[in-house]
Amino acid sequence: MSPSHKGKKPENVFTPRAPDINDKMYVQRPELEQALKRGLRTNLHLLIHGESGSGKTWLYKKVLKENKFEIFIANLATASRLGSITAEFSDLINSYEEPQKTGYSEIKKGDVSAGVASASVQHQSNYKIGEMEPFEALLKHISQKSSGKPSVLVLDNLETIHSDPKLLKELADIITLIDDSRYAKYEVKILIVGVPGDLRSYYNNTPHLTTIANRIREIPEVSRMTSEQCKNLVKTGFINELGYEIEDFDEIVNHISWTTDKLPQRLHEYCLELAFLGQENGGKITKNLLDDVDRYWLQTSLSASYAIVESMMNERETKVQRRNQTLYSLGLVETEEFRVTDIEEILRKEFPESTVDLTLNISKALSYLASQNNPIIKRSPKGDAYCFSDPKYRMCLRAMLRKRDNVDKVEKISISDIS
Repeated sequence: MSPSHKGKKPENVFTPRAPDINDKMYVQRPELEQALKRGLRTNLHLLIHGESGSGKTWLYKKVLKENKFEIFIANLATASRLGSITAEFSDLINSYEEPQKTGYSEIKKGDVSAGVASASVQHQSNYKIGEMEPFEALLKHISQKSSGKPSVLVLDNLETIHSDPKLLKELADIITLIDDSRYAKYEVKILIVGVPGDLRSYYNNTPHLTTIANRIREIPEVSRMTSEQCKNLVKTGFINELGYEIEDFDEIVNHISWTTDKLPQRLHEYCLELAFLGQENGGKITKNLLDDVDRYWLQTSLSASYAIVESMMNERETKVQRRNQTLYSLGLVETEEFRVTDIEEILRKEFPESTVDLTLNISKALSYLASQNNPIIKRSPKGDAYCFSDPKYRMCLRAMLRKRDNVDKVEKISISDIS
C-alpha cells in the first residue's frame, strides 16, 4: 500500500512555522477575519495579539492578500537587538534599495603621450542611500513598490520590546509621525503583531502617551481553535490531502486537540509527527501510535519544557509523590487562571486513595512550582490565582505525564531513548 494515496509528503501538508500561508490547511476564522477587514477600512493603525502559535501570521497574511494589500514586514526582535526600531528600518532600506549615485570625485594622474606630458581625469563614482531619514525613506519605498495598491507595514514580534520603555516610546513616536502630513502622504497603514494584548493600556497609563492609545484599533485576541476547527484540520490533512485511513477518528482527534491545547502551530507540529509514523504504518493512523507521537513531539518541540518539568518532579520514589500528582493535576486545568482550591479538587478526584481524609498542602506545592528559576506557573496579575508562565508547560504536562492504572502514582514518558 502506498504510504500516501495522493502522493503528497507530510511535511508539505502539515507546515508548522511556515512563513507563507498553506491555503489547503488554513482554518477559516470568520469573526477574526471580519474584525481585521473592518479595521483596515478605518484610519486607525491595528494591533493583532495572541499566544505564540495561535495563528496570527497566517490570519493577517490571508486577509491582507485577499484584500489586495502589499505587505512589508519589520521585525521588532531585530530592533531589540540593534537598540532601536529606526535601525531596523535602516536595515530594511539597505536590503530593498540599490545604492544611488550621488556624484563623483576627480582623480588626476600623470600620463605621457608622444613625449608630451599630459593629464587625464579619472572619475570615481560615490554611492550612498538617499539622505531621507530611515522611517520616511521606508514609507517612500513601500509607496513606490506598491504602485498605487494599499499597503501595510507590519511590525512583528511586539513581545520582544514589550518590557523596554525606550523602544515602546519610539514605537509611540512612529505611530504619531505616520499621521503627520509629511508621512501620511505615503498612505501606509501600520499593523502591530505580537503576544501582548495590553499595548493600548500601557500607553493609556503612561504620562504624555495617552493619545497614542486612541490611534490604535485592537483586533480581538487570536486564541485557540475550537474543537470543530481542530477536527476539520485533522480531517483535511490526513484524509483529504494525504489520503490516510484513520481508525477511531473521534478519539484520535480528541487526543490531538487536548494535548496541543488547540493551538494551530502545535497542532501542525503534532500532526506532522503523527503523519510520519502513519506513513511508516502504511498510511494508517491508529490509537497505538499516539504514545510514540507524544514522545517524538516532546523531543522535537518541547524538549526544553520537558527538562524543566522533569527537574520539578519528586526526586525519589515516595509513597505519595504529591508534587507529581500536583503537576499531573495542573495538566488537567482548562481555564487560563486557577486557584489552589481548583487544583485540590482535581487532585482529590484523580487520586482518591491517597487523599481521603487528609489535609493537602497544595498551596505549598504551587508556591514551590512558581518560585523556581524557570517557573512553570506564576501569580496572576491580580495575585489571587495562578496561571501558566508559558502555554507550552500545559501541553508538556499533558503529553509527558501518565497516571498508573489503579494506583495513585504518576509516571513520565521517557524521551531519552529516542534516536
